[in-house]
Amino acid sequence: MARRISKAEISEILEQGCDERVHIVEGTNRNKYHLNPVQYETLLQRGSCTANLLTRRSHGVAKAFLGKYDELNYENLLEKQSNRLRDLVGSEFNDPFDIYFGPSGSDLVYYPLMFQGMLNPNKKLINIVSCPEELGSGSGYASESRFYANFNQFGDKISKGEFVNPEHISEVHYLDARDKEGNILDRSKSVKEIIDANKDAAVVGSLVFGSKSGIKDDLDIIDPDDGTMWVVDLCQFRVDPKLIHELLEKGVMIMLTGSKFFQAPPFCAAMLVPRKWSEELKQVDASIIEPYGKLFSAYDVPWFMQNMREYLPEKENKALRLRWEIALDEMEAYSYWSVAQTDDIINRWAMGVMARLEDSTYFKLMPDQLKTNMSIISFQVWVNGNALNNSELKDLFKAITTSTHEGYKDGIKKVFFGQPVQYGDRSFIRLAIGAYTVRAFLEEDAIDLHNDYRTIEIIEEYAQKMFG
Repeated sequence: MARRISKAEISEILEQGCDERVHIVEGTNRNKYHLNPVQYETLLQRGSCTANLLTRRSHGVAKAFLGKYDELNYENLLEKQSNRLRDLVGSEFNDPFDIYFGPSGSDLVYYPLMFQGMLNPNKKLINIVSCPEELGSGSGYASESRFYANFNQFGDKISKGEFVNPEHISEVHYLDARDKEGNILDRSKSVKEIIDANKDAAVVGSLVFGSKSGIKDDLDIIDPDDGTMWVVDLCQFRVDPKLIHELLEKGVMIMLTGSKFFQAPPFCAAMLVPRKWSEELKQVDASIIEPYGKLFSAYDVPWFMQNMREYLPEKENKALRLRWEIALDEMEAYSYWSVAQTDDIINRWAMGVMARLEDSTYFKLMPDQLKTNMSIISFQVWVNGNALNNSELKDLFKAITTSTHEGYKDGIKKVFFGQPVQYGDRSFIRLAIGAYTVRAFLEEDAIDLHNDYRTIEIIEEYAQKMFG
């Protein structure tokens, strides 16, 4: 019989199983995003990013899952969650792939570096990283094969910034997302030039399709026969499954998270790895990955990768399984609707929000907005002829997200939106909708933009009050 689960117990578990980003800051009752993951009832979620809270639906999922958790076999639960994710990606396609879990998107960055270390231990390791300024805060450290946090998923202290394996370090080539004016750059030529200049190296090509502001790399540059280990960051998970299968068929590894568009609490991530890579990897010595036992559990890799599991600790992660349970439930509910239906809602929402932003002297949409994913609207905030910089936007963001506000409908008193993103010496914020919100609009068969417009008003009011 399932036991009763309190909100306090859910909160305690959601503070575990990742790094310090999920910890409640002492004396504030909030995490570093200025939120408490279980206090969702009066909050408008327009961040649709790593800092998602529970929803009314996922609160119920959490209670049911934790109520029966003690009766579950962890290895069986892992396989069941893997199969559910596999079904969601699309089991009708004939391109087998395996699922490698991670506590966060930043952790997934280590996988191709580990894989190349196993396959090519004596080669120079080159890591090409697209759009570094629009990836997660830990991805830069991870790309350089350094620890990106002060704590690991097991709650142990680690040394942020230190190399995970000092004898196996990646040489990183960063390719900026935007120029100093904010225009989206074409990185295709640069990627090819780096690959051509490093024919004798083990190369990881890390592209992005849906960054923090929805930027998409040109995926046509992927050549499955050029010897590169290609990885595409789809962590926002705002794509048609057909694209996922086109990439898998080319041998591309895909990074996904359930804690962005699908609004699970932070953090839960998975790497889809084409079977051909797993077949190669399971034939080689995996001892080079032993230092990564400070980051990964044996349970994070598939059960048949015994050569890798041998060098990783057998530690369960209850919080990660909870977050994935929430994410999978939302993904399954969202999959009921067709891509045409969900795209229509997202586009209508975006056009309404952009029209209101363009009608204001306080905002400027980021250049090339229509080239990005329409579920994320990125814009600068301007006061008295000057754009607010990153530090000012952080102050604005904190002031708004930690205050209560009048004028909302449906009992809303607080709001959370996309945190500031810096490029060069400039910065922007974002309004974004996630799957739960899209489904709510679909179920009502109507889009009510009142609360979005009120949020924009509040940003105007605070910008004038704080910087006018």
